[in-house]
Amino acid sequence: MSGLEVRDREKAAKDGDSLADRWFKLTDVGQLLAAQLSWPKDRDFIVSDTHVLIVSATGDGHLVVDGRFVALRPGTTVVCTPGQLIEPGLSSRAKGLYVLRFKVAAPDAGDSPADADEREAQSSPGLSGKRELPPSVVVPLCEAMRERWLQRTASARLRCEAGLLELLGMALDNPEHRTEQAIDEVKAMLDRQYREEMTVEQLAETAGLSRFHFMRLFKLKFGKGVTEYITELRLADAKRLMTEQANLSLRDIAFQVGYKNETYFSRLFKKQTGMAPAIYVKNSRIKVAAYSWVNIGQLLALQTIPYAAPMDHYWTDYYRSKFGRDVAVPLSHQYEFNREALRKAQPNFIVAIDLLIDEQEQMRLRGIAPTLFLPWEADWREHLRMTASFLSRTDAAESWLHEYEQKAAETREAVRRIVKDDTVLIVNVFRDQLLVWGRRAGTALYDDLRLAPPEGVASFDWTRPATAGQLADFQADRVLLNVSADSASMSTWRKLLRSEEWGQMPAVRQQRVHATFGYDGLEAPWNNYSAYPFGRFMQDAPQLFAEGGLEGNKAMTEEFGYEARRVGS
Repeated sequence: MSGLEVRDREKAAKDGDSLADRWFKLTDVGQLLAAQLSWPKDRDFIVSDTHVLIVSATGDGHLVVDGRFVALRPGTTVVCTPGQLIEPGLSSRAKGLYVLRFKVAAPDAGDSPADADEREAQSSPGLSGKRELPPSVVVPLCEAMRERWLQRTASARLRCEAGLLELLGMALDNPEHRTEQAIDEVKAMLDRQYREEMTVEQLAETAGLSRFHFMRLFKLKFGKGVTEYITELRLADAKRLMTEQANLSLRDIAFQVGYKNETYFSRLFKKQTGMAPAIYVKNSRIKVAAYSWVNIGQLLALQTIPYAAPMDHYWTDYYRSKFGRDVAVPLSHQYEFNREALRKAQPNFIVAIDLLIDEQEQMRLRGIAPTLFLPWEADWREHLRMTASFLSRTDAAESWLHEYEQKAAETREAVRRIVKDDTVLIVNVFRDQLLVWGRRAGTALYDDLRLAPPEGVASFDWTRPATAGQLADFQADRVLLNVSADSASMSTWRKLLRSEEWGQMPAVRQQRVHATFGYDGLEAPWNNYSAYPFGRFMQDAPQLFAEGGLEGNKAMTEEFGYEARRVGS
């Protein structure tokens, strides 16, 4: 038996001992489908007045648990404790989620079941969290449990209780996923020893995998490479030292977190955070809450990482990956949850959008901290300047805008050499919809890069659903098209390619369709309507139109006949 297996068994035994004396009682077996959700009209939440076990039967969905994003695939199993805020997101074609509610009791000696039931345990060591369980086992088990629960007979309910214990047992001990557990073990080791020099080869050997297989699995599971993760850990520790131990020099901090060269550390810090260490220290002294996604981009352009913010971006992992460790207080999209979180956090300032918060809640937020409500009708430049004035950082805003205008001028010349005077239609394929971008959504292209919009685009601000025939009606010379990175969107894209209307479009016949797949800069225009995302987009824009793009995707090119590209990072 390997050392890793021994440690796994020791941990499982410890977790098992802490749960051995607890009582479990299943209270409901439900199924949640996309058709039951209110999105996009309203937010949806799974009630968590007891423990909740969620099993995914789909790969096209996500959960947001207390502001933390959880991607779903078939077999993903998430155990939540009472009181956690759980927000589901499912595509229209998703098979849905199984939602099991159960009580966990920690009885005292001499307790009866009724006594224990009165005192439900609020946590279950070793049980809560996310696991990837074999879908061929857990999904049919949940299907059977759902059918039996609806029978309402004593025998059926007893078999459901047994099914709950089986699922919890698999969550505790999952030998079919030993490789994933090995990856987890290496990640846990990095969390403890990130300051030390460790090669990828050494880490792969610890996991019992080849270098290539280890690197691929690590990135697949955690959304970032192992070197990127080590950098993230070291910089997070450096930020802690900067704010907690002001007497330390930059050289001392660099050495303590694992870097031998102060200059290299300083360059790396600025590249990763967008600001020099000294500016980070200065700006982090003031705690600013970004109430909505769009407010994050206003603060980042002012070299301010929000102290509190929603980090459950459904269209990109960029902000969670880059700034997730800096955001001390995750926010959600529910008034009560946010209000309580902000009361406890006591930020110095709150920045929000007026349209997204009703007047009563605006008054409540003003009672917590000085609050700026940006008028949604104003453009993104005015939003940036208003935020800067509110935080006494006007110079930072003007400096950022000056650099942006310079970059936009350079990009404009580069793109114009390709596009010339052609009209450009922007289309996002999202799940079962073709969404055409309006004038305000496409402001970076139509206003800052001065590309010509097709006739009709100026008649709406954000997005408008369209059929293949309606796309053709725009008579655009070129199409800039993004396909969201989920199976439902890819299916819609395949249907579009087979349609006669698409094939007859001038841009298609003349091979002037610029396709990207999963590019977050073309996913959610209203959520990206702020300075920082526009700055990122301006860096990527030339590659959106260039031959080959930043990273050509051979499989996409062969399947669809387009030069598919993933732009940005």
